[in-house]
Amino acid sequence: MRFSKLNRRTFGAMAIGAIGLSLTAMPTPAAAQSYPEKPINIIVPTGPGSLVDILARLVGDGMTENWGQQVIVKNIGGAGGSIGAAKIATAEADGYTLGFVPANLTTHPYLYKIKYDVQADFDPVIRVAGASMVHYVNNELGISTEEEFIDYAKANPGKLTFATAGLGSAANLASELFQTKTGVSMKAVPYKKLNLGVLDVVAGRVSTVFVSAAQGMQFVRDGKLTALGITGLTPNPGAPELKPIAELGVPGYEFKSWFGFITPSGVPSDIIAKLNAEVLRQTKTEAFQQALSKAGLELIAGSPEEFADVIDAELANWKGILSK
Repeated sequence: MRFSKLNRRTFGAMAIGAIGLSLTAMPTPAAAQSYPEKPINIIVPTGPGSLVDILARLVGDGMTENWGQQVIVKNIGGAGGSIGAAKIATAEADGYTLGFVPANLTTHPYLYKIKYDVQADFDPVIRVAGASMVHYVNNELGISTEEEFIDYAKANPGKLTFATAGLGSAANLASELFQTKTGVSMKAVPYKKLNLGVLDVVAGRVSTVFVSAAQGMQFVRDGKLTALGITGLTPNPGAPELKPIAELGVPGYEFKSWFGFITPSGVPSDIIAKLNAEVLRQTKTEAFQQALSKAGLELIAGSPEEFADVIDAELANWKGILSK
């Protein structure tokens, strides 16, 4: 993702120099030094009050205070975030429109009819935070291991149900990946608010759900749910006692949600670097750290290159799963 863009920019600069055109319009470090000179918009492709929205506003408020320019969060939800993503893709590439997006951005080409290219139309700035999820089941099933769950699901195809926040949501993607890797078949039960789905799993109205440790482990500790494993490969701080599903009978299974900042493609690289550094600064504040802890998220705060690699890898992964 990043290499093709950088190569195009480098080649363009060389070509302009070769034909003797003025380079005054080309991005320079001086442009980044004066940036920002006007308000910045952060497009969040979900509704107000969502975790994505909360984190974006914390960062935006800190940027406003530090830079002295207003940072405005605009919620443009719908169609799994693809409507908001389209607004980001078509915005002017001047550094004054950012997007704060969840991991399902990399599923958009396979789930929705979109006109933007996730690799070509966005520049990654920084992947802020992420976390693995936990696989929970209703206690009445009498299941205590992933292998037992898989055996039961295969013996009763289509009988088990899973709670989801809708097509393309993290809970939906983790469940679909689980079905693909194990060959089991379950029915989706969509919810506008996934916490209601968790309560239905507790009550026995739904069989299972993949959600964060923050949303479900208290029910486990109260004896109201059973936790089988985590979707990531490294320990989850909110559920350190649980092993990766990949080690519990489902080799190759891995799913981690994340949230990150992007811009329209073509923003000068020195402005991207300045944005990366400023967001990193804001992730170290006490308010942001508390928000991460409450949500069960881990700080990532990587480079634009790291973020680009993740986007490339996940686009390839979901193509093989969701295009079938």
